[in-house]
Amino acid sequence: MYNVREQRKFHRIATESIVKYKKAGSADEQKEGITKNLSANGIFFIAAEAYEINSLVEIHVVSGTDSTPPLNAVIEVIRSNPGESEGEFEIAGLIKSFK
Repeated sequence: MYNVREQRKFHRIATESIVKYKKAGSADEQKEGITKNLSANGIFFIAAEAYEINSLVEIHVVSGTDSTPPLNAVIEVIRSNPGESEGEFEIAGLIKSFK
C-alpha cells in the first residue's frame, strides 16, 4: 500500500452540476460545462474549450437545489488538459474571488 500524504488544504466533494463559464472581464457569451468536484478553494470541471494556465475565468455553478445557493466566482486556471471525449477539456481552477 502506498504511503501518500494528501497535500490539499480542503477536501474535494464529487458533484455533477451545471457550470457556466467565460473568460473573466470579457463580453463573451457564457458556455456550459459540468462540474466533477468542488472544494472550499477550487473547482474541477469539463469544458468545451481549453484555457491557458494562469488565465482568469468567471464561473457560475448552479446547485440544482433550492437549499444551496449558486456559486459565483473568478478562478485562476491551474490545469487545462484534453478530456476523455473529443472536444472536451478538463479544467482545474483555484478560486481567487467570489462574486
